Amino acid sequence: MIKLAHVADVHLGARLRAIPDYPGCPPIDPVGDAYAAFEVLRQRLLTGGYDGVLIAGDLFDRHEPTPRALAAAAAALADLHEAGIPVALAWGNHDAESPLPRQLRLPPSCWVAPAGEAGTRHWPDQGIALHARSVDVPDELRDLAADYPKPEAGWTNIGMLHTSLGGERSRRVCAPTTVPTLADRRYDYWALGHVHERLVINPDPMVAFAGNPHPARKFERGPRGFLELRCADETVTAHPVDTSPIVREILTAETESDIHRRFAEYPAAGRTILWALSGPPDLLAPAREAAREHAGFAVTGKGSAASHGESD
Repeated sequence: MIKLAHVADVHLGARLRAIPDYPGCPPIDPVGDAYAAFEVLRQRLLTGGYDGVLIAGDLFDRHEPTPRALAAAAAALADLHEAGIPVALAWGNHDAESPLPRQLRLPPSCWVAPAGEAGTRHWPDQGIALHARSVDVPDELRDLAADYPKPEAGWTNIGMLHTSLGGERSRRVCAPTTVPTLADRRYDYWALGHVHERLVINPDPMVAFAGNPHPARKFERGPRGFLELRCADETVTAHPVDTSPIVREILTAETESDIHRRFAEYPAAGRTILWALSGPPDLLAPAREAAREHAGFAVTGKGSAASHGESD
């Protein structure tokens, strides 16, 4: 069996937003904790027994093109190279707006998908044929998947693209396409980026978004991480791997008893849990008081019970 890591929307440089700050709140560093999540991701990739890593776009964040982000990416790719783990990278719309991809020094084992047309990279030791295309303009409105090459016999064929699909889960359209268009390529798996939720969009052929490694935005609920792909006999299955030490959740409560029950049901397990209250405003103070009894719990203001996979 071959194991691959499907990673996307790392957004290196992005700081955590909507962080609570009140007496007794666990200390959270909006910049440092975002890099801490990336360090967890790096360690998982190095120690998880992976035979290759797929990065489906938005390695960098367009809002924060910092030297620290560039150094972190270069160091991680160098570590993977030294460990003998090849990387395939397709740029996304944030990368297209950032100067950092042009400054990034890539090790020999890192392949970057071309932008003008879809390219193919073979990993013979893994039996993998990767078909991918990079996004090179911030507002890509063309269907880039339509001209991907045919699958190659005798290989496990994987397509990779940074796309909003039909746009239902994204505030910003990027390389729009459809599941029938992807399925028409007859690949064994499609590794997508752009939507920040881990989602299997189609089971056969499997089309999936990896989600993002940390919840930078306030509406990004639940555990964050990537997808572990297990490939055998030209069949691919996807399994979630969590990386973020910070998790955002909705605290739905009508009474103080609801608060205590919800907290008891959700152990922090070494993570920081940011609860957004969905309930009467006068429960905010009791919720914050109750959170002090649980290591790693914090409560923000009123939240929405809806979960979104939106991306920009």
